[in-house]
Amino acid sequence: MLRKFKQWFDHEPPTELSFPAQPLVIKGRQFELRRMTNRDIDEALALEKAIYHDTPWDRIAFLSELRKVQRNLYLVLTANEVMVAFVGCWFGKDEAHITNIAVAPANQGQGIGEALMQVMLAKAYELGSAKMTLEVRTDNLVAQNLYHKLGFTDGAIKKGYYIATHADAMDMTKPLD
Repeated sequence: MLRKFKQWFDHEPPTELSFPAQPLVIKGRQFELRRMTNRDIDEALALEKAIYHDTPWDRIAFLSELRKVQRNLYLVLTANEVMVAFVGCWFGKDEAHITNIAVAPANQGQGIGEALMQVMLAKAYELGSAKMTLEVRTDNLVAQNLYHKLGFTDGAIKKGYYIATHADAMDMTKPLD
């Protein structure tokens, strides 16, 4: 943890990570990809609850993350102005870290998670990150398969990482050289 704080202070961030709203076509479906705002929090919480049942994040966590516009980028994917997915990432001097990703149950298995990860990987390359990291539940084999497909490798297991359920998490890393 100290290493991550050191990364934040060793590198002067831009005023705000830029990300203009843009159309995104995934497997022939038209979506809009834009930066998450505070107005999106209720929908993001509902999406997480539909996926995880025990919401891993609360309103305070989202509010805190959305304020850090110099280092964090949270994006929402919408279809007809309805959120179908979101992804969040913080960018340090040498590392980008996926903090959260969620795809509505009705839209899973359609390439949306992969497309969002590709967007964040492209942003990490653009910002000069040396690697991207994330944590994933050890029992979430679908997500692990996606991350493996994208070039992530397995790392250490964090016992009891998820507070609400005490489920274990696995670190995963992808070099960006």
